[in-house]
Amino acid sequence: MKAHTLHRRLAALGCGVAVAACVVVATCLLLPKQEATDTLVDYGYVYSGAKSSSVDFVRANLPEDSLLMLGSSEFSTPASTVAQVPAQVFGTTNYGVRPMLVGEAFDQALWHAIALGALADGGLPRNKVVLVVSLGEYTDGGLDNASFGERFSYTLYRAFCKNERIDAETRAYVRRRLAEQGIDEATLRAASGDDPLASIDGCVLSLIDDLRLRGQLIDVRSRGIARAQGDVVAPDWDALRNEALSEAMRRSTTNEWGAEDEFWKTELAPVLDKLQGARAEETYTDTPEYDDLACFMDVCAECGVQPLVVIEPSMGPYYDHIGISAETRAAAYQRIRDVVLAHPGARLADFSDREYERYFLFDIVHFGWTGWIDAERAIYEFAQGVT
Repeated sequence: MKAHTLHRRLAALGCGVAVAACVVVATCLLLPKQEATDTLVDYGYVYSGAKSSSVDFVRANLPEDSLLMLGSSEFSTPASTVAQVPAQVFGTTNYGVRPMLVGEAFDQALWHAIALGALADGGLPRNKVVLVVSLGEYTDGGLDNASFGERFSYTLYRAFCKNERIDAETRAYVRRRLAEQGIDEATLRAASGDDPLASIDGCVLSLIDDLRLRGQLIDVRSRGIARAQGDVVAPDWDALRNEALSEAMRRSTTNEWGAEDEFWKTELAPVLDKLQGARAEETYTDTPEYDDLACFMDVCAECGVQPLVVIEPSMGPYYDHIGISAETRAAAYQRIRDVVLAHPGARLADFSDREYERYFLFDIVHFGWTGWIDAERAIYEFAQGVT
């Protein structure tokens, strides 16, 4: 190759790198940092993967009266369907507890263990955390790799790896499980900083993820609500539950199971006949989820965080209909209880005995009107240290 041709190509390459660097710098200057926040706005009730993956944003929005709550799709229920969701109960009245909801659909115990390890580095308000679990997370076969991959957060995992309070054995378990769930070795090495080259890769991946999250957090900030003001008051749980019951009776008029009318009409009624007995082979035993839950409990202990595990029931009549017996479900609930109570200091809010209680769920697996009120009461009392 002639010298002048080589010089032109090198110059073009240098120009391209310079342009790319300028674009990155400009983007960094234009986008708010992840930790940027408005102290008059409450972002704890925003259902968002970006929020749930941003360690800096969540930490910036955890004042002293906050309570970290980890969960899954139950956080997506809109107030227009169930008026008793946390955003309406805790978000509109100052009860002295401000939940920070972290998690989306397909976030299960392994994801929650990573998220807690990331967020608890440096401590949490009250040194407490709530985890909501349901039987849907314990189905045979475990969570498929595609669904897990969609929810994997490099930012959370890298922060988890940096938390020096987490034991080597726990780190090794999480890394092995991530590999089993399809996370590639290069990403795992980068997050852990296994060697100088992996550390460089980690910095690049962190920059890329930082820019992605900063862009997505713009939408999160637009969906925050005004912080509940006024003096702290105590909830009147009896009044709240009576209101919930009245609301449920208005919203569920077409079926005996207590499901919300629109859900019954569009999601359940059209498919009930063909679903009869369809899941009779389900055992809730062939899954790594129980070990992942034990790992979550270990992370709690290692980080000095007391957990409250809230067991969300399934809708008994529906699961009877599809062939998963009450005995099978009871055995799975018991395994969850055994894992949790094996860890000293852990608390349980066990609603598994509400499977046949009308209005406790609004669909087949998510808290409904009275269900949210009872769960919120347990969460409030846990936050306030009521035994």
